Amino acid sequence: MSKVLVTGADGGIGSAILGTLRSAGHDVIGASRNDTDITDTTDIHRLKERVGQLDWIICAHGFVDTETVLEKQDVAAIEETFAVNATSLVVLAREFLDAITPGGGMIVLSSSAGVTPNGRFVAYSASKAAANAFVQALARNRTELQFYAIAPGPTNTAMRERVAHDAAKMQSPEVIATLVQELIAGSTECKSGDVILVKDGTRSIVSRV
Repeated sequence: MSKVLVTGADGGIGSAILGTLRSAGHDVIGASRNDTDITDTTDIHRLKERVGQLDWIICAHGFVDTETVLEKQDVAAIEETFAVNATSLVVLAREFLDAITPGGGMIVLSSSAGVTPNGRFVAYSASKAAANAFVQALARNRTELQFYAIAPGPTNTAMRERVAHDAAKMQSPEVIATLVQELIAGSTECKSGDVILVKDGTRSIVSRV
């Protein structure tokens, strides 16, 4: 079994991943917004000291601003979007890569908006596209580890409900959690660097390095 860190563990998808991996017998450590500011380098360093050596990092944290008109969006909200969805990933990797055992790696939860940009959420789409590029760049650079981006389509989470008010009609977070478990187990056809779209419960590899 693997030692796994899950960020965004208090979110809809993060909590599903946490529960699924623990049920499978993995040693799972959850980091939530209440105990770790993922945009604060000091907090990330403290998190590494607390976690130590590990096998996998699952980055399930994310942020979306509900303002859909770019001209009305606060600059602070745009900066937070990139800080949470993109910059934090680079800082996490910088801090944790030397603590990941060979054969392990990182799984990043991006978004279908990072694959097909959503015109209503410009900054969010751009930040999630950056997350996908980050994963593929690392896959090219660190071949002893594995890196995957999972790009969920609309999913039944509080974030979805906040922006669209239709979350109950969408795919279950457990669909994403199951894929994470299978990637860790090495039981899929996916390769390091893959961006995997999961929409309406169906998986497809949309980009490969």
